[in-house]
Amino acid sequence: MNQNTRVRTSTRGRRSRATPEQQTGVHAGPRYGILGGTFDPPHLGHLALAQEVYVRMALDRVWFVPTREPPHKAGKLISAAADRLAMVERAIAADARFAVSTVELERPGPSYTIDTLGELRARWGADTRMVLILGWDMLEYLPQWHNAAGVVDRSDGIAAVHRPGVVADESDLTRLDEQRPGVREKLTLIQAPQLAISGTEIRARVAQMMPVRYLTPDAVAAYIETRGLYQSADQSKGKKR
Repeated sequence: MNQNTRVRTSTRGRRSRATPEQQTGVHAGPRYGILGGTFDPPHLGHLALAQEVYVRMALDRVWFVPTREPPHKAGKLISAAADRLAMVERAIAADARFAVSTVELERPGPSYTIDTLGELRARWGADTRMVLILGWDMLEYLPQWHNAAGVVDRSDGIAAVHRPGVVADESDLTRLDEQRPGVREKLTLIQAPQLAISGTEIRARVAQMMPVRYLTPDAVAAYIETRGLYQSADQSKGKKR
């Protein structure tokens, strides 16, 4: 494993699980979920989503991948990469099922998923099964992604998680497959717990001196307070100053 790919594990919650390949006797490498985002900050919604996909997709680990320069947030202010990485590390520290990869933070320029999948494949090997984890809102936007065809081709699976108030129907799936052929055959829809929590909401509450406990892990809340993050209105709204 690349020395810059960080893993946070604990002995809590470890269990032996047979993957579908193991159950059928077919040799296969590890099954990894890839959950990208700005994580500004990471919150309980992220953790619940990751847990649900981990269980339902029989994964060996979910990798949180903080972005360096998210293309869909060009021109917006986001917290320093070091702070966002530190918060992710604190958020997942007690859960052996989760880990963090710094692959996008190491790479200059916009954080394109196609590049990330290529680098992770090179690090993890051809036998690794890579499942891209997306919210349904991001999946709908997938046809407009940089090299969307390559993203679909390089993913071994795509787990799309419904967001609060957003439920896909047959017409949505048909339209998506017409816009980006090949998506549907790799797609698994996941009904995860509907926690309507957002980084925008947490940043706004911090700026208003409101508590964020029970919205984000205590270790993350403590880090936000210690570092003085999100205390200005501009920073809480993600605006450049």
